Amino acid sequence: MREARMWAAGTAASPIVFPLVVIGVAAVVDVISGTGADVAWYLVFALMVGISAFLPGICVSLVGVALLPRRSGTVITVIALLLLMLAAGLMSAGIFDDALTGPDDNPRLIPKLSIPEAAAASVPYAFVIIAGLYAAFRVVAAARINGNQDKSSERPDKSSEPVVPQDRATPPSSG
Repeated sequence: MREARMWAAGTAASPIVFPLVVIGVAAVVDVISGTGADVAWYLVFALMVGISAFLPGICVSLVGVALLPRRSGTVITVIALLLLMLAAGLMSAGIFDDALTGPDDNPRLIPKLSIPEAAAASVPYAFVIIAGLYAAFRVVAAARINGNQDKSSERPDKSSEPVVPQDRATPPSSG
């Protein structure tokens, strides 16, 4: 159960951590080759605006992690992970929607990304989805293992009961 807790808590932090890592990588790529600034600025803006989409999932996930050994904790954690994955999917869809729309003459706060740049900007959100799927699998698997151990400790196995031979079980006849 400990590893499941670690994965769920790490996945809750991933919508903030993964874009920060990609922003750093994009800044280094921009310094080296001059092509990563658009992706970095786009992710900075997406992280500032997108945190509101991830905040409910992060909070619910941390509550679920605190309750994890119980069944309610498992349910809450899995629902929170699904919320995080949904928000990450919507962020990726928004990035590609912005990249696929035609040119516009309106002033923009962020640069318009090309398709390869949109793919690079969507990488952290794809990692959030993958980490969320794996964390949900770990949480459910740990709950099933924990549930099986609880059931076995509640009821003794029939094979552990002493077997009484039939000839001793019936009283001898006095006749």
